[in-house]
Amino acid sequence: MLHNVYLKSLRDSKKSIIYYSIGTIALGLYVTLFYPTIRDSTGLTDFLEQLPEAMLAFIGDADTYTTPEGFLNAEVFGFMGPMIFGVFAIIAGAGTIAGEEESHSLDQLLANPVSRKQVLLQKAGALLTGLFALSIALWIGIIGGSKIAGFGLSLIGTTQAIFSLYVLGITLGLIALAIGASTGKKSLAGGFAASVAIIGFLLDTFLSVVDALDPLRFISVFYYFNGNDVIINGINPVHCITMVCTAAIALVIAIWQFEKRDLAN
Repeated sequence: MLHNVYLKSLRDSKKSIIYYSIGTIALGLYVTLFYPTIRDSTGLTDFLEQLPEAMLAFIGDADTYTTPEGFLNAEVFGFMGPMIFGVFAIIAGAGTIAGEEESHSLDQLLANPVSRKQVLLQKAGALLTGLFALSIALWIGIIGGSKIAGFGLSLIGTTQAIFSLYVLGITLGLIALAIGASTGKKSLAGGFAASVAIIGFLLDTFLSVVDALDPLRFISVFYYFNGNDVIINGINPVHCITMVCTAAIALVIAIWQFEKRDLAN
């Protein structure tokens, strides 16, 4: 058994990180290479402006959709990017402690001269590293695809949007980790974090359509992730700090609960 839990965790998740990274590169390439078709479509903006508000809630602003940043905001950062990062983070976070506990391998790990706190922190570090690899892969796919397709794209805006996506993944992953470390139940951890993501996505999507939902926007993690359309308008420091604080609180809860809980045999 490796004494360096961080490296062991990265080794165990190596294939997953590689496959997800390939997928994010493919997503970036596909969307950017497809963009010129949207850009050159005549009358598309007029058509979008005639769509019902409910449909525009999924597409985004009709005036910016045909711009590179607006198209990426809708197609990458509006749904596919959060889905890929969210699924990776939730699966990894739920399996970090609870998964090993259910498979009865956690007791072997803790038999080594390393504290519970260090085990959890190093596993959380591996989760953050995996998400960072996905972020780099998405950046390469988007920037590389834009160069191949021959259109300009804001490097600062793109980097900020990917960073915000990275923080979203961290938040969801550490929420799953906190529930798993507190209960030892992988399915509960994954289900709870997935519910946070799905409810947050639905609330953020329909905020512009259903006025009654407006007061609830502050409980949506997606509101803090991209409510400001980061790739277009830049990152909102308050929103970013809110997600970071949420992730930090989840990590503190995970450590506290994991250190005091009797583990399943």
